[in-house]
Amino acid sequence: MRRLLPAFIALALFGAACSSDDTSSDDTSAAPATDETPSTEAPSTEPPATDPPATEPPDTEPAVTEAPATDPPATDPPATDPPATEAPAAELAPFTPIGDGPYAVGVQTITITDAERDRPLTVDVWFPLAEGTTGDPYRYTFITGDYYESPRAIGADPASISPDGPFPLVVYTHGSGGLRYIHSDYTETLASHGYLVVAADHTGNTTVDQFLGTEDDRATIAYNRPRDVQVLIDEFLNPESLETVGFVASADPEQIAVTGHSLGGYATYAVASGMENEAGTLAPDPRIGALIPLAPALGDGNPETSLLVDERLAAVDVPTLVMVGTDDASTPPSPNVDRAFELATSSTLYRVDLVAAEHQSFTDVCDYLEFFPTLENPTEAVIETVEDFAEAGCSEGDMPIDRVKEITNTFAVSFLDSVFDGTEMITADTTEIPDDVIFAQR
Repeated sequence: MRRLLPAFIALALFGAACSSDDTSSDDTSAAPATDETPSTEAPSTEPPATDPPATEPPDTEPAVTEAPATDPPATDPPATDPPATEAPAAELAPFTPIGDGPYAVGVQTITITDAERDRPLTVDVWFPLAEGTTGDPYRYTFITGDYYESPRAIGADPASISPDGPFPLVVYTHGSGGLRYIHSDYTETLASHGYLVVAADHTGNTTVDQFLGTEDDRATIAYNRPRDVQVLIDEFLNPESLETVGFVASADPEQIAVTGHSLGGYATYAVASGMENEAGTLAPDPRIGALIPLAPALGDGNPETSLLVDERLAAVDVPTLVMVGTDDASTPPSPNVDRAFELATSSTLYRVDLVAAEHQSFTDVCDYLEFFPTLENPTEAVIETVEDFAEAGCSEGDMPIDRVKEITNTFAVSFLDSVFDGTEMITADTTEIPDDVIFAQR
């Protein structure tokens, strides 16, 4: 089979890892003087002579009491000394990459079926492991038999989940033509910091569907993706679900976030904003507490070509962190991120642009580029496909992938922790933002 499917790999893996088809597809001091009436001088026989002086004090006193009012300016300059206003700048903390969290990470693959749509979903679950759990490195395996071995996660089952939960639930949604584990470095990092992370292959919009010719039409894809996210949330909160029963007790129903790349970025917004087209209608999901869209595919707002119109984006009012590469040619910052940042009504809204990062910077393609050649007899088409996709994220001049990981993971964990744990978010007010990051908030 490894040699019968070279064409398949040309679509495989990353696809979406999305391309541009994702988008086609906010003074009483004077009073005492008047009190000093010449009552004691009344017996005088020369009242006229003494009357004028008695009335003069009120006329001259104000000048005396006003003088002090003009004196302070002479001492004011020291109070406005510039150094006092510069102090906060000296207190900014340095930007420090967050690295792996305190938990080892387990992974298990399960299947969930949405009976309403007769729709099977293959799902990967990343979770914090109980202390002392051991196992073999987890392999993300492709249909050709080629695989990418995780440098951090191990294969495990729900019985190995840390008892420290329940943990916030994070749903990840991949890009068009991608796969559930296309950004495992990101999903594993979140799990290592105490998050239960789940991601499904969006049936009808995966690499396999593109190869087999079973890909759904644009409207169906646009509806199914956010609906898939809702189904995952439903199932991981449902104690009667046979597929997820081992995970439900570890998922906090009051702390739910959605994150996704490219067309998955659209789905991230859509599940919070609601959407409608000829394939179906979804109302905004009130369970969502935070969003992290990565290089979202949103378009320019034209109802004929954009998946979410302005009114829908304006309905997004949950805390949001949007990240994008400045050199993304597939879903460029303008108009995709510009629209979302300007229109969203979230009271907590952050934007992080990674200087010189590209579209595939938010996937594991660069890691595949290094790992696949180390396999015994890797499928040549896999190598060629990885090299092609790597041009949009792993080329000379692009932000180094290790730096992309540092920035993406650090801001993501800081944001989620600030929303769900009340910790301080990394902002320009608290942290010295590095030169390779353009940060904004409103």
